[in-house]
Parts: sequence; C-alpha cells; structure tokens
Amino acid sequence: MTNDLLFELKCDIIVHAPDADVVIRSSDNVDFYLHKKNLECATGGFPPADIPSNLEDVVRLTETATILEILFTCIYPRPYPSLEDLDFDMFMLLVEAAEKYQFFGMICACRLHMNTNYTLKQDLHSKRMQLLQFAVRHDVQDLIEELRVLLVNTPLSDMIEILPPHIYMPWV
Repeated sequence: MTNDLLFELKCDIIVHAPDADVVIRSSDNVDFYLHKKNLECATGGFPPADIPSNLEDVVRLTETATILEILFTCIYPRPYPSLEDLDFDMFMLLVEAAEKYQFFGMICACRLHMNTNYTLKQDLHSKRMQLLQFAVRHDVQDLIEELRVLLVNTPLSDMIEILPPHIYMPWV
C-alpha cells in the first residue's frame, strides 16, 4: 500500500482545527494545526515546553504526514485508526515515531498489534534483527525476550554490535 493511498484511508482526524495554537509540519510539508494542550496531555514530553503557542512559528518534524496523521489521532478523543493495513516498514516507522515522541497510547496500540497480528508475527521471523535493534533502542524487554528464542542460533559475533553489555552478557 502506498503512502498516499494509506493517507487517504485512515480515520478522520482534525488536522486543521480552527482554534489551533500550534502548527506542526511533516517532512513532506503537510501542516497539522493542532492543540498544544492535547499534545501535552497525550504524550510524555511532546511538545517541548519551548514550542511557541502561535501559528506563525512552525514546528518541523522528520516524519512524513502519513506517520504524523496516525500519531495525532491519539491526541483527540476518538478511535485510533486500524493498524491492520500497515506493512511492516510503515508500522516500524510509526512505532519508532511513537517511541521518539512518547505517544504512550500509540505505543500501547502498536505493542498490542505486534502481539496479535498474524502477518506481523510472521515478519518477526524474517525481520528479527531489525526488531531486536528497535527493542534494544527503546528498551522493550518483552520483545527482547521473545526475540531471544528466535535468535538462539544466531552467532554471538553478530549480536555484539546490537546488544548492549547488560543484555549481551546474559545471552552468552
């Protein structure tokens, strides 16, 4: 599924609120007119305190509009979009952004999706090293433990570049 098609299929989100007090611009130059208070309540530190509360100063983020639109659904009281149609790479971009900006509701939704989606479970096997790098980077202990079983036959020399000493040593 292409990014453009995915962008059109997702749930309806307020992206141009008439009373917005913050503008966030995606890497592909789509502006989101949002409410700073909603961002503060739904995340663990985003936006930073120094983000201006006026529409003239635009906050630029490195994520695409597709990823940001999905993320921003969790700052308003409405259902989250379905994550079923996301391919593995798009899903990983979403979960990375959710972790990066501490969108805890979306982190939870992504972890639940990761544990229940059959197609994604199949990707666990084929993309286990990429998942391990993500899990280590964000200290997702349950995923690290799940991957340990899948990586039991992987040479430790391959793991030393990925695993920090506090995880590598018990694996040895």
